[in-house]
Amino acid sequence: MRKKIFIGMCLSTLLALVAMIGLLAVFFSGTRITPMLVVTSIVLIGIIGVVNYVLASKLADKITDSVNQIDFSNPDEIEVYDELTSFISTGLNHQNRIEGQLNELSDWVAGIRSVFENMHEGFIMLDPSGDIIIANAHARNIFDVNDDIEGKHINFLTRHIDFLDKVRAVLHGYSVQMVIEMEQVYQISFIPSVGLGAIVLISDATARQLAKKMRREFLPAVSHELKAPLTYIAGFAEMISKGQIETENMMYFAEKIQREAEGMAEAVENIIFLSDLDEMDRGEDFRQFDVAKIAADVVASLRPAAEAAQVELSLADAPCPVYGNRRLIRAMLANLISNGIHYNQPMGQVKMAVSFKDYSAYISVTDTGIGIPKEQQHRVFERFYRIEDTKGEKIGGAGLGLAIVKHIVRYHGGTIELESAPGEGTRVFVKLPQGD
Repeated sequence: MRKKIFIGMCLSTLLALVAMIGLLAVFFSGTRITPMLVVTSIVLIGIIGVVNYVLASKLADKITDSVNQIDFSNPDEIEVYDELTSFISTGLNHQNRIEGQLNELSDWVAGIRSVFENMHEGFIMLDPSGDIIIANAHARNIFDVNDDIEGKHINFLTRHIDFLDKVRAVLHGYSVQMVIEMEQVYQISFIPSVGLGAIVLISDATARQLAKKMRREFLPAVSHELKAPLTYIAGFAEMISKGQIETENMMYFAEKIQREAEGMAEAVENIIFLSDLDEMDRGEDFRQFDVAKIAADVVASLRPAAEAAQVELSLADAPCPVYGNRRLIRAMLANLISNGIHYNQPMGQVKMAVSFKDYSAYISVTDTGIGIPKEQQHRVFERFYRIEDTKGEKIGGAGLGLAIVKHIVRYHGGTIELESAPGEGTRVFVKLPQGD
């Protein structure tokens, strides 16, 4: 069909040229030009022009239909005129390049979204009108929203008045911060992005707030714990210096001064130890070792103290590999056994068991001591906390032993539990992951 149209156009064009040439020949030869000849020539040329127009329109429609029917998604099925092959090839090249760029952009966006979704902080991106562009999983969990909230206004996320006030401020170009208390304490930073809206970063500040609280309480607690033994020491020393103590009682008061001084030295040592723990980075001096061997060494070193207190000390152990800080694990075990001995009764027992199961070390210390009242059990791991007897009097030393134990367990990514009843003794369970 295309060839027929092309041949027809060529023939009609040729006839038009012949008519034009004939008319010019007559004109220049001197032959008289009659009206009939002119009209005939004009009609012939007009007919030829109309024929050419019709044929050109059909050819144009044919070419247009062919182009419109091109399916670039199936390049192998494209059938067009040979003259359009170069055009199709260029189009396919541009299409492939655009598809490649879109795929790269899609991969880049997916990677960015993956980073946002796996952030430990909450991340929210807002457009200039306050609609949510991105809200990662952590942000949704903080505000307890499980629905797809992207594209919705920030009011859908929370109705917290102060939070929304800060959002309005950041959308006007102000960089602000706030602390919000829900189940946890969160530090929120509102960062303006000129022309693009704003970014909201939410980080868990519970640990920092707790650390601030502990620092505020630390000095009064230390002062209180050291004041009592210093008062005793100063008082006894003054009585001795003034000769107010009889010679036969001198040894008794000297022993009291020594015990108070030793207790104070132990408290200071534990305070320094806890301070060092606070400053240590997790993983510092970690090595692979056998907890059972450390436990056997600790039991052997504390056996004389157990015998002096008339307490039987035993160990049931098995190979127990763990990746951790050997010095800290030893201190943890020593504190657990020392507590069991110190708070026991004559002819009592302290049993330690060490085992390995499911890639974790399990340590338990059981004593037959005085036990801990249920209402006080949740506080025994606090620094400087000492349990009270039935008369409300404090029992024990400075109250730092179990605080040290808990800190060491958490430092190793483990867990600690306690079971106790007054008069029935106490059992402490520690689970430590094997680590790398």
